[in-house]
Amino acid sequence: MKNTAILPLSSKYQLAQTAVILAATMVLPVLIHLFPNINGNLSGAVLLPIFWAPMVAAFLYKKHVAILAGIFAPLLNYLIMGRPAPEMVVTLGFEVVLFVLFLSWFKDLKVIQYLAAPLAYLVASLLVVLGLSVLGNLTNPVSFWMNSTAIALPGILLMGIFNIAIIRFRK
Repeated sequence: MKNTAILPLSSKYQLAQTAVILAATMVLPVLIHLFPNINGNLSGAVLLPIFWAPMVAAFLYKKHVAILAGIFAPLLNYLIMGRPAPEMVVTLGFEVVLFVLFLSWFKDLKVIQYLAAPLAYLVASLLVVLGLSVLGNLTNPVSFWMNSTAIALPGILLMGIFNIAIIRFRK
C-alpha cells in the first residue's frame, strides 16, 4: 500500500529525473577532465561540462531538478573524487544554481530563448565574479571575467548549440 502513495510523489517531484541529472552533472566533468588540456587550460574550464546536464534539466524538467544538481554535484564530486578544488566547491555550486535560475527565466522569453543558455552562463559567471570581488577574493573582477569567458568560448558555443537543439526538437 505504501508504494501507491510514493509513486505519485516520485512523479510529482521528478525524483528519477533528479537522480539522473545529478549523476550526469557529476560524471560529465570527470569524463571531460580526462581530455588533455586545451591551449594550456583544463578541458573542463574550456568546455563547461558541469553546466550541460543542468541545462537540459532546466529545459525539460521542473526547476528543482537542475538546482539540486547544481548544489550537490560539486560537493559530491569533491567528497568522492577530490575535485573540484575545495575553494571552488561552493563557488561552482552557486554559479550553476544562478545559471539554472537565469536559464529558467530566459528560456521562456521569446526574444532570447535561442540564446538563453549562453546568456544565462554569462550573467551567472559575471555575478559570481563580482561577488568574489566584493568578498575580497579578486582584485580585478572584470579582467578575470573577460579572461575566463574567453577561455570558455568553446563551451559557451556548445551551450548555444545544445540550447537551439533542445528548443527545436522539443516541439
